[in-house]
Amino acid sequence: MEKLRKTEYSTVSVNKVFYSLDNNSDDVCASNSSKDLQRVVCTDEVIVEQPLQITLAWLENKVVKRKVFSITMRTPGQDKLLILGLLYSEGIISSVEVIKTIASEAKDADNYHQQNEWLIQFNPDFIPDLASLERFQMTYSSCGLCGSTSLKALELKTKINLSIANHQGALASNELLLLSDKLRDSQAMFAITGGVHGVALFDSSLNIKHIYEDIGRHNAVDKVIGALLLSERLGDEVLIDKTEFPLYLLLVSGRISFEIVQKAIMAGISVLAGVGAPSQLAIQAAKRFDLTIIGFISKKGFNVYHGDWRINNDSSTDNHKP
Repeated sequence: MEKLRKTEYSTVSVNKVFYSLDNNSDDVCASNSSKDLQRVVCTDEVIVEQPLQITLAWLENKVVKRKVFSITMRTPGQDKLLILGLLYSEGIISSVEVIKTIASEAKDADNYHQQNEWLIQFNPDFIPDLASLERFQMTYSSCGLCGSTSLKALELKTKINLSIANHQGALASNELLLLSDKLRDSQAMFAITGGVHGVALFDSSLNIKHIYEDIGRHNAVDKVIGALLLSERLGDEVLIDKTEFPLYLLLVSGRISFEIVQKAIMAGISVLAGVGAPSQLAIQAAKRFDLTIIGFISKKGFNVYHGDWRINNDSSTDNHKP
């Protein structure tokens, strides 16, 4: 798969002063040597972080109602996918068919000419259930929907059962060692800035199906789920009690939080891996829904915290299945 292309307005050039003990630099800049360190005045590419406001509108008792659903800090680009993925993973929609229009409301007068306010209009016969969102949600790029979700809330949102018999031994352990490099090699914005998370969705053959980057790990997950929602027409009613549906593996370029587990489960994704560690609550949720959860994945190895039954390791003599 080709490396993911950088989205317009996703990065910006800034001035910097670079100090280094290393006299060899790849930057083509004007230098001014000091006594101890090399001092280089040049430019750098940094990731853009902008607010995204999502407003919902629907018809209820012949009255148009509006509610700000979320304000999240994100990297501009693929906003529609992010919105669809967020609405789906939060249980607001079960398919894209309930949405009449999704469009930007206003154009900001900033340097990036970005449209940061989006309005989602639902079909006249659809009223969103916002009971689980009792307070105004403010999300941040480092933590997502902090404090707004719980295992109990997730149990109320979905009846998905990920215990699919034909997933037994579906993934070869040695092939999993290749995934972190596949993700890293496909991250165009990380290669430029070093300041962005990447999330990739792999099919059962461990080929990349979707990959997106964002300053927020949870935003990148939402973009992947939004793309999957459009390509597969996901729906909770489709996944319940279904014994045959594709095995997908979601790989995130950081730790695995409960929120990331929630999003994977809501999308019917059976395997979740990260280059970092999972949290205790993330593991607890994975056990509740029989999600395979893998941490510290690299070309040297990985840890399976639950769902080892999906992994095939012919040379293994340890049959213990956490």
